[in-house]
Amino acid sequence: MSFTALRQRFGRFKFTLLVLVSAGLCVWVGYEIGNARLQFLEQERERYHNRIERLQGLNEQLEYQNNILRVERDVDRVAIQNLQQELRQAHESSADVRRELAFFQRVMAPELDADGVTIDSLALWPANENSFHFRLILLQLERAQQGLTTGTYQITLRGRYGSEVAEYNLLELADVEHDNGERSFAMNYFSRLDGTFKLPADFAPELIEVQVRVRGGRQTTQQFTWGELTQETVQSIEPE
Repeated sequence: MSFTALRQRFGRFKFTLLVLVSAGLCVWVGYEIGNARLQFLEQERERYHNRIERLQGLNEQLEYQNNILRVERDVDRVAIQNLQQELRQAHESSADVRRELAFFQRVMAPELDADGVTIDSLALWPANENSFHFRLILLQLERAQQGLTTGTYQITLRGRYGSEVAEYNLLELADVEHDNGERSFAMNYFSRLDGTFKLPADFAPELIEVQVRVRGGRQTTQQFTWGELTQETVQSIEPE
């Protein structure tokens, strides 16, 4: 239906009023839609603004943590360098001590030195039920020697079955390769042996004896009581 027909049907006044009402309604609907859109955009802007603030705060925290890590890294690097320097100094001091020890040991206790080789330590710690790990370290005292220092050693476990004295070759108990109860060594600086053995049933250990013989030289013997070995284990940290 055309505008002319509507105007003729409703009359000019009513038609004009209808047009004005329709136009006003369209304006109001458009305003409400625009206002709703504006509110939505404001909410979105606020949401993005808050998100940006959170991200900026997170970025500042990450930068702060990164700065802390950088400082800690620098401190660790300096500490490692200092530790390496201390280790070098300790190594040099240890070499001096070994030379002095070799000299005084030859003078005061030659029986503890098998031509420049001494028994540095024997450590013992529990493995599991009735089993133990052990570690033997032989130390070369005189670094002026040319070539490798070679020789053999044997480890004897002594104890009792009640009142009866008994002994075992610890290398055999630990299933360590040996030749007639003795194990050969060839070393510069030191020689180390690690192993695990299980005590025979009802056997009461009393001491471990280590005998070292340098090829073509003297023999040295040192005894370690079982009580001393196990007590040192309790007071120390178990090695890995």
